[in-house]
Amino acid sequence: MTKDIKHKGVKRLLGKLTLLALPFILWPLIEVFVLPMNFFTFRIWETISVSTMRVMSGPFYPNVHMQMEEEGELAPRTPYAQKRQVEWYTDTYGYRNRDTKNDVLLIGDSNITGAKLSQDETLAEVLEQQLGRDVYSFAPATMNRFLATDRFQENPPKLVIVSSIERRVPELPPVGDNGLNSKIRNFTGNLINSSSFLTSVAVTADRISKLGLYRRTLAEMDRAAGRKEYISYNNEFFMEGEIANRDFSEEELDYIAEVLVGYRNALQERGIHFVFLPIPNKENIYHKLLPSQKEATFLPRLLRRLDEKGVEYVDLQPAFNELYEQKQVKLYPVDDAHWNAVAVKVAAQLLTRHSTVAQLQATPQNKDEKLLVNLKEE
Repeated sequence: MTKDIKHKGVKRLLGKLTLLALPFILWPLIEVFVLPMNFFTFRIWETISVSTMRVMSGPFYPNVHMQMEEEGELAPRTPYAQKRQVEWYTDTYGYRNRDTKNDVLLIGDSNITGAKLSQDETLAEVLEQQLGRDVYSFAPATMNRFLATDRFQENPPKLVIVSSIERRVPELPPVGDNGLNSKIRNFTGNLINSSSFLTSVAVTADRISKLGLYRRTLAEMDRAAGRKEYISYNNEFFMEGEIANRDFSEEELDYIAEVLVGYRNALQERGIHFVFLPIPNKENIYHKLLPSQKEATFLPRLLRRLDEKGVEYVDLQPAFNELYEQKQVKLYPVDDAHWNAVAVKVAAQLLTRHSTVAQLQATPQNKDEKLLVNLKEE
């Protein structure tokens, strides 16, 4: 009798615990299978970025086409947010491209991906139009990820442009750093890509792990409690503020230059041309809005070292300074630290004028073009 009572008590307790846990179990499933994918997100990046399934080949869910009204990353869900309609495409590998052709390959961060930019405003697409060659956006990614990706060994690009926002340049990893992880990611990514079922499982598992309502609720609580700090000067929002234009030592600059020399050498061994494209920080170009008005010296000092070492680069800072200071052209959104569509067009124009990049315009793209050129020469 006593055992039956205890058994019934345990069953009732388990039943109550199950009912208590049921909403927490069911809600992530409702988010994934019932609600729109972007129901709790403020931009497409968070909506389709890979969160926990870091065994997939790319940083985003593959084969996605999405449109959304986005807000900048520095002040989302606030009165300062500036809404903008944006369109995205991702390819079969989970990178932001319409296809996988790669005469020119862009390696970089979220600026190359095109945060708060529509698909046709990304550097890859603008440069492709201006250059007349196939340009592939491999971002966000690193040089080591590129070197470990076998599809680029089988079909290598003619030119690799490595880009980085100024504040991330000191963090560029040297060749060989974390190379094992890149090779493992290449293997698992290829395995998942080989099966539509495995791809679907990986994407679904990742979406469940995101817990969109939970994360948004925490963010709203932080804002309401004043725990979310914003760096804002003269009605412009910044990522780092004053610290962005700090001084770097000679040793730090030498190290960064050697990392970039390593990139050039690794690509030269594969017969691939290399160009470095540093993107100035918003704090660099808008330095007069900062309390100290301190000018940034990091990029000019670094580029002088690259001149000495024969590393090719495109310097955006002088053109950006002229446009902003003399012509009052905005180059960054008010509520975001990434460049805008105007800055992208300027960068593409400067890239096409670079001798190594411009040389591609005069080079036949395929066998039919080469045959036509030979016939004309004869």
